[in-house]
Amino acid sequence: MEFLIGFLIAFLIGLTGVGAGILTTPLLVTLMNLEPAVAVGTALVFATAVKGYAGFLYMSQGLYDRRVLLYLCLEGLPGVVLGSLGVSRIGVDRDTMMLILGTLVLTTSLVNLYFHAKGLGPFNVVHRNIKYLLPLTSLLIGIEVGFSSVGSGVLVELLLLSTTNIGVPHVVGTSLAFGFLVSLLGGAVHLSLGNVDTKVLAKLTLGGLVGTLLALKTLKFFPQRKLRYALLVFLMFIGGYLVKEGAEG
Repeated sequence: MEFLIGFLIAFLIGLTGVGAGILTTPLLVTLMNLEPAVAVGTALVFATAVKGYAGFLYMSQGLYDRRVLLYLCLEGLPGVVLGSLGVSRIGVDRDTMMLILGTLVLTTSLVNLYFHAKGLGPFNVVHRNIKYLLPLTSLLIGIEVGFSSVGSGVLVELLLLSTTNIGVPHVVGTSLAFGFLVSLLGGAVHLSLGNVDTKVLAKLTLGGLVGTLLALKTLKFFPQRKLRYALLVFLMFIGGYLVKEGAEG
C-alpha cells in the first residue's frame, strides 16, 4: 500500500510539482492511521526525497528560474522552521487550515482560469516588485508548510502562474527546488522531534522514485498552453478537495 501511495503521489509531483503535502498527509492519517504530527513529519521527509530527485532532473535541464528561487528562499526557509517548531508546541486546527487554504487555492485557480480563457497573461512582476512580493509571500508559505506539510507546491505554483510569465516547466522546476529546500528543513525539525515513521517512509520513497522518473518521461509530450491550462484545472480540484476536507473535519 505504501509503495503504491508513494508511486502515485510522486507521479503527480513529477508532472505538476504538486501533491506531496496535500495528498500524502491525509492519506497517511486515514489509510495508515498515523498521528497527525507524525503524518506531517513523514510527509515532509518523503517530499524531501521525491522533490529532491525530481528537482535535480528539472534543474539539470535548466527548467527553473534561479532569481525567483532565490527570492522564494530568503524568507521561506526561516518560515518553515518556525512552522515546524510551532506545530509541536502550540498545536494547530488542521480542519480550519485546510478550509482556508482550500478556499485560497480554489479562488486563485478560478481567477487564473478566467484570465487564461480570455487569453490574458499574468500580472508580470518579475522585473518590478518581485524582490518584495516573493520573500513576503514565501514566509507565509513556509510557516504553512511547517505546520501542515501543505503548500510548498500548490501555493508557489499559483503565485508564479499569477505573477510571472515563466513557462510551466520552469514554474514546476522552481516549485520543486523550493519545495525540496523547505521540506528538507521542516523534515529535519520533525525528525529531531520524533515525528517520522521510518518504516512507512522507506516504502513511500521507493515507490516515489519510480513514479517521479516516469512523470519526467511524460512531461515533454504536453504543449505549453495546454499544460498551463491543465495545471490550473488540477489546482482548482485540489482547492476543492481541501475545502471539502476542512468542512467535513
